Amino acid sequence: MKNLREIFTFDADAQFAKLPDLFKSKEAGEEPNPFQMVDMFKTFCEQSYDLPEVMALLDEKFDLVMVESVFNECAFGLIHKLNTSLVIVSPLVVPSWTSAALGGFSPPSFVPNIFSGFTDRMTFYQRLLNFASEVLVKVLRKFYFNPAMAEIYRNKLNDSTIPLPDEILKNASLVISNSHVSIGSPQLLLPDVVEVGGMHMRSKLEKLPKDLEDFVNSSGNDGFILFSMGSALKGSTMPEKKRKMILGAFSKLKQKVLWKWETETMPDLPPNVKLSKWLPQQDVLGHPKIKAFITHGGFGSTTEAVYHGVPLVGIPMFGDQELNMQRSESSGFAVTLQYNDFTEQDLLDAINKVVTKPEYKENVMKLSSIFRDQPDKALDRAVFWVEYVLRHQGAVHLRSAARDLNFFQYHSLDVLGLIFGVLGLVLYIIFATIRFIFRKLCGGGKKPKATDSKKKKN
Repeated sequence: MKNLREIFTFDADAQFAKLPDLFKSKEAGEEPNPFQMVDMFKTFCEQSYDLPEVMALLDEKFDLVMVESVFNECAFGLIHKLNTSLVIVSPLVVPSWTSAALGGFSPPSFVPNIFSGFTDRMTFYQRLLNFASEVLVKVLRKFYFNPAMAEIYRNKLNDSTIPLPDEILKNASLVISNSHVSIGSPQLLLPDVVEVGGMHMRSKLEKLPKDLEDFVNSSGNDGFILFSMGSALKGSTMPEKKRKMILGAFSKLKQKVLWKWETETMPDLPPNVKLSKWLPQQDVLGHPKIKAFITHGGFGSTTEAVYHGVPLVGIPMFGDQELNMQRSESSGFAVTLQYNDFTEQDLLDAINKVVTKPEYKENVMKLSSIFRDQPDKALDRAVFWVEYVLRHQGAVHLRSAARDLNFFQYHSLDVLGLIFGVLGLVLYIIFATIRFIFRKLCGGGKKPKATDSKKKKN
């Protein structure tokens, strides 16, 4: 592309390789360590600012900057220095902290935290845990993550006056959210938050490479199944016991199985399974012979499955994957298996369930119809609003006044404090007046008696 210049700031694969093996951590019952994740982001941040190509951007003039919102606050120092319009791109639903910075509100009573794994229909106990998750995330961001990012970009840019990330985020002109009500849940969004879920979708699909096309066509009427755990999880690091368990289930299926794997050979590979280092996922999901998609439940994969109408078997591993699979299951087009607990038979039963029971296909097709029923193309909508911000010099008129309010003002706690204070004062005055009158009336007959008794003694 002639109008595109790319600067590669760090080797993401090399950094992710330093993290504990996700399969082993999952089997050990260990959740991802947020402090370790922050350390990794700090490394990304420092490596980026150390590049001359990045620092040279400060000498250029830009009309607008777009930045991904999730854990990319490292870039905010550079953005602040560029002093231009800012558009936030959220690859998931809009995180509550992003919404809050723009003056929005994500009530934890029905908006699940992206790490909680709950749907918008929560029990009291789930609402309690969701509320606690929201508080914990905000505390970690405020007192640990944001200061860590700010310290790096202040040092690298030699400017201690650069605000904290959330203060810079408040100046964003627009948020483009990769979300849609069909794959999420209704939320309270301000005009400067635009949903463009599915903007990377393609209704016109490409034909599969010949080896893949021949393989899936050989499945006859039984069709085929796609199995992919995404790009962050390397299938080759899967424990041998689990690999054999999954392979055992696949060998008993009538369907063919396409498995995304880092190599294309496996000594005990059944004849109905084909490995591939890379798969054109949308073209595979849009193939007429596909019957199901076994996935880790990543947001992109879930979105593509809904768009192309493919039932899911989910094995969530970390992050928002549990939430995505819970939503999919509650919508009636998925079965969720917990990685540590499922057996060969469980996997086999889950696959047969979503393949043979028509309601799973019917439910996902209904959602697909809702997803596709939009007045314009999501990509066109995203382009329009970015250019809208450019045309209107930051589109300040879209911003809510709530951005300038503190916590007490936003929730009217100062107003309520005054109201209850005045009400309490009025009630106190009324009570004191009644008590005074009561004492006067009740005490009026006693005092003369005391006076009379003194006279008698005299």
